[in-house]
Amino acid sequence: MKTRYLPAIASLLIIAIAMTSLMPVFATAALPTRLFAQPTLTVRTIAEDDEARATGVMWMGNTESEISGQPQLLSQFKLLVEYNGFPVWPDGYTVSCQFVEKDKVNPLKGGQGKGWENLVSKPVENDNFVCKVRWSDLPGVGVIDVYYIGYLDAQYIADYILVVSASYTVGRTVVMGTEMQDICLLGWPMETVSYSFVKPSGDTHEIYADPLGGYVSCEDAALEQQNVLGLQLPWQ
Repeated sequence: MKTRYLPAIASLLIIAIAMTSLMPVFATAALPTRLFAQPTLTVRTIAEDDEARATGVMWMGNTESEISGQPQLLSQFKLLVEYNGFPVWPDGYTVSCQFVEKDKVNPLKGGQGKGWENLVSKPVENDNFVCKVRWSDLPGVGVIDVYYIGYLDAQYIADYILVVSASYTVGRTVVMGTEMQDICLLGWPMETVSYSFVKPSGDTHEIYADPLGGYVSCEDAALEQQNVLGLQLPWQ
């Protein structure tokens, strides 16, 4: 009689052993997974000259090409730097600026392809600008002043790229962040209506409601001024 129950008992023992061997797997799978977020540094900038087009605007005024008018060689940008989503005091990080001139060129040779479809943008690093950061009493909040220090020559009328880079050191780790903005350097404002007032220094400061006029981009306005001045355009 006892021998009839041996196969059933052996089967139960085999199932028990198998379940015991699988229990560590189930236990491991049930453990929560720990995620480690990498530190991030976020740089945010806002152009104050033309917030609608997100563009800083300057004009040279008097140049070697006899452009008349008061020069405006300062462009300002609001600045916010955040570490892991929280503004930080400027003692622990540095901010720098790079400037790139964006020109239109015709990459084809031999007089071929003079149409718009053959034009490409050629970015070239430019050192005619400098920037200075001024911090407020709040952590991470400041203003970037960008100055044009190059020659007042019509050849520099162009669309420029401003790259703002920030680095923040935490222990032995250096975290970096970047932001990009546009700066439009013109020979003169595209709008004729201006408002002026006298500064404490005695100089007259002119304000234009829309220095780019009806142009939707700096590139179009710069090409129009180059054409007016008789400069060689990229497709000529």
